[in-house]
Amino acid sequence: APKPGSRCLPWWIEPVMQASLCEFLQLLVEEGHTVDITSVFGGWHEVNTPQDLTRAQNDTPLFLAEGEVRAQVAAMGSCLLSEANDLKRPLPIVAKELNIDMAKLDSLLKGDLGIGEALDVLRKMSEVYPVPLNDLWLDADDTKGGVRLTFADDSEATSRVLNRLNKDGERTPYYEYRDAAMSRCSQFRPEWIKQLRVVKSGNPLDPDVQMNNGHLMMQMTMFIGPVDFYYRDRHGKVHRCEMNTGDSNFISSFVPHSFTSRDENKEALIIAVTYGGSVRRAFTEFSRIGAKEVFSLAGDLRNPAQSRHCTLKRFLDAECMSVEDLADATNQVSSERVQDLVAGAEPTMEELRSLAAALHVRVSDLMIAPLEEHEEVVVTKSSISRKSARSMKGYTLSPLARTRHQPDLKTFDIEVLDTATPGEDLRCGLHSFIYHFGSEPVEFRWQGRGQCHSSIMRPGDSAYVSPMVVHNFSVCKEPVSISRTNPNGGDCGKGRRLLVVRIPGHLSGETLSEFGTFSAHGRERVGAETVQWYN
Repeated sequence: APKPGSRCLPWWIEPVMQASLCEFLQLLVEEGHTVDITSVFGGWHEVNTPQDLTRAQNDTPLFLAEGEVRAQVAAMGSCLLSEANDLKRPLPIVAKELNIDMAKLDSLLKGDLGIGEALDVLRKMSEVYPVPLNDLWLDADDTKGGVRLTFADDSEATSRVLNRLNKDGERTPYYEYRDAAMSRCSQFRPEWIKQLRVVKSGNPLDPDVQMNNGHLMMQMTMFIGPVDFYYRDRHGKVHRCEMNTGDSNFISSFVPHSFTSRDENKEALIIAVTYGGSVRRAFTEFSRIGAKEVFSLAGDLRNPAQSRHCTLKRFLDAECMSVEDLADATNQVSSERVQDLVAGAEPTMEELRSLAAALHVRVSDLMIAPLEEHEEVVVTKSSISRKSARSMKGYTLSPLARTRHQPDLKTFDIEVLDTATPGEDLRCGLHSFIYHFGSEPVEFRWQGRGQCHSSIMRPGDSAYVSPMVVHNFSVCKEPVSISRTNPNGGDCGKGRRLLVVRIPGHLSGETLSEFGTFSAHGRERVGAETVQWYN
């Protein structure tokens, strides 16, 4: 029975915490309140829950200012002009062949079209010419001055619990997932994951441990609390590693793995930073050619002889050369030895130079770095990271799990010291993900688009930082209130502790090497074409 003085609500609005905005407005109407309407044509979202708000905030074009829309459209106009140059077509010919007014193309180049109109032009360009739409369309920059922040409350709004089978064959909670800072500008897919299943047996084959099937994206993991990490090696053996706060790992693509808690009285968490590399960016060609065909070009780095054979065979096929042709072109290597090298024998440096000269490639193009057994999964304990720490005036940087097979993957446990007032400026050509796994707030500052920005990062907050953005961390000048329970649990890092993960994106070493060959006469036009290829 309702308490005296309490209000009874209609049955259709109960429970109130799950009621939608439409139901609340309907209640106002039925109670005689005036509800006016506002006509909206596009650019809106219905927000009923925190999850709805997060989805609305991710709809970048909805929040673009007029100047930002113009910049995005003008950038796509530059892409169209660059493609027109490559197709050797002046813009008047493009306008004629696309059956659109030249004035519209001029408006696209100036950024004067709406995004919808710009997309219509790009679609026509892609339909008439052999130009993928992806080469013309540019997603809006969803960062603020090169940084995108996700606060702990926003992360919690994305919470979802996934079930897996237990030893009794029942599906019970296994993980709670929450998204961390992501941007359309990068290949990061980071997540806060809580281990909900407790396994105390210490047995890697415990039936309560449910291995996944592996995934395409590589993964760097930071551990918080008592987490058991399991993985299946190349021989099929399952390993179990006891992990604690500050420990880290690297997991290669498609290696089956799992995580559980070993203490029901403590929170066990991981920050799983998955990301796509060069293979993910080549996904379209893999889909068209097929992974089995591509394998014949690469081989398996677990088998160095096979990889050496596939590499040489790939270059021979590209040159339309036979093994005999290669032997004739290499004056310093015997015909028999060339046969052995193409079959996968390990060459000397002098033989590599001779082969590279005959194939018109770099010596480094023929060199193979085998994937050793301990490199498929790399486990780095916090104690080892601390021994390798580097001290700066404002920070202590402890390197986390690394692998030579991902040379641009850089991972750190950064402790922001009391002397960081502010700490040193940081800047690099990599995409950066930052997660606050500590217990004290940090002031985060950055410079982007000609402006200085700052924000307080509390425990559980995360950020994405674009390449070449100058940023730093400092102690907070004024006391900062923390009104919520630390999402990192009782075993969080103590003090101001930040996980930093850096990846190359499209600006890989290979890309930068190619860009380094461009003429100084026009290299500034890359990605920002402004002129026709002839006067």
